[in-house]
Amino acid sequence: MTGKERRWINPNKGWVKLFERNMDVLVSRFLYPHLSKLWNPYSWLLEKRFCLAETTLAPAGWPCGLAPLRVLLISDIHSGIFLTARTLREIVHSLMELKPDLVAIGGDLVTGHSREAALVLDALAPLSEAPQGAWFCFGNHDYFGGDPEEIRRGLLSVNIKTLKNEAVKITHGGGSFVLGAIDDLILGKPDWAGVMSKHGTPHLLLAHNPDHFYQAASRGVALTLSGHTHSGQIRFPNLGPIIRQSRFCLDEGVFAFRTSLLVVSRGLGSIVLPWRWGAEPEAVLIDIIPPR
Repeated sequence: MTGKERRWINPNKGWVKLFERNMDVLVSRFLYPHLSKLWNPYSWLLEKRFCLAETTLAPAGWPCGLAPLRVLLISDIHSGIFLTARTLREIVHSLMELKPDLVAIGGDLVTGHSREAALVLDALAPLSEAPQGAWFCFGNHDYFGGDPEEIRRGLLSVNIKTLKNEAVKITHGGGSFVLGAIDDLILGKPDWAGVMSKHGTPHLLLAHNPDHFYQAASRGVALTLSGHTHSGQIRFPNLGPIIRQSRFCLDEGVFAFRTSLLVVSRGLGSIVLPWRWGAEPEAVLIDIIPPR
């Protein structure tokens, strides 16, 4: 990326974002719960179209001499109205067969209210079996209703830890790296000083919204993991995403700016409509190796 890519409308604020939030809440809390018995194809779609993206990266700022690190990125689960716990449980079990060293859950665990997290905690529990643990950062939907700390407490009950404007040092393969997480860009309160206060610049950063990327790059973060965009959720050929959630055109995939890398997952779940097209649900398996 050049760092100059911009969309005409900033999707992170203004009337567009306010309209989207109100629509999400209306559908998830009041409309679709009454319609789901008649039409709820998303779990079926997820079983048929879920895919795994894989990449091997050697970030320039990654600690030299550190053993390869396998990271599983799961984002935008959006528990609640569309996704059944049974389907999620089956996907989690299949992903854990890949033996990740660390699991990153990139925000938006819920759709419209924090209480929805309780529906999928048992299904997510196997993620904590990763040797370096499972870690969660908050996304914008995690602030839509209720108490976000309810999500933190629920995840901790199944040994999944939450990072919010903070970082931890993790020992791995005879060395160590710093894992950090920044709060959501839209509804959270991002605090870079908090992220960097204890261990310095993170080598690996969880940031739900990929538009944190250039701020992370300016601080020397080697690799940022994000979700949020759903890659538009519905993409028609040659037209790009219908919903454009990144101001900087960071819709899906792997991006590089100067010495920093970014991975943006299309995510697992769905909002507003129980459907995806051209932007299939995914998890991302990342093998991180030291730079040569």
